[in-house]
Amino acid sequence: MQRAVIAGVRPTRLELIRLSRRELIARKGRDILQEKLDALVLEHARLTKELETMAESIRDQLEGAYEALELAGIMTGWVRLEELAAACGKIPEPTVISSQVMGVQVPDISLPDLPGQGHFRTQRGYSMGGTSGQVDEAALRYESVLESLIGYASLEGRADRISLEMNRTRRRVNALEHLVIPRLVRTMRYIEFRLEEREREDLFRRKRMKQNMERKERGE
Repeated sequence: MQRAVIAGVRPTRLELIRLSRRELIARKGRDILQEKLDALVLEHARLTKELETMAESIRDQLEGAYEALELAGIMTGWVRLEELAAACGKIPEPTVISSQVMGVQVPDISLPDLPGQGHFRTQRGYSMGGTSGQVDEAALRYESVLESLIGYASLEGRADRISLEMNRTRRRVNALEHLVIPRLVRTMRYIEFRLEEREREDLFRRKRMKQNMERKERGE
């Protein structure tokens, strides 16, 4: 029994009160962490489903973009299309900032200028008048794919961070549930047992003293 209790504990009533408070705090902490874990599990499930939907959408976008590229190559000529591609400006570096979701620091990835804001339309690097509509259509479709990929990466990073926090919280809940609280309970039972044992010894000692006194009085 002693190996299952907290080492160095003193079997006193004051220690029993202190451990009882610790057990109450541990149980409250476990309940709070369990609520957090439940919320994280729900959020992770939601993000996973959203990622699956986005992945299907991106596959469809890629198919449409590839078809538009093939049509642009046929209408414009592949050599000319390669020249136009070489003249295009570089894709701006994505920015990564940190935000909080349910108290968890998650990455938020975005482009400085999204396609809807006109960055690619004005800085593609080739003349709008010297190209066909198929080239512009292919460019727009791939710009949309890029925007979706950035959004997918941001969402995936968020899901990964929440998964890490979920595992960390689960370990803490398990530690409180299966290690900390049971050890506190066993320690308190051990102290109660020792206190009861001490009371029985004291009671027996008082009885013996009373009996000895009574014998002495009868002898006198």
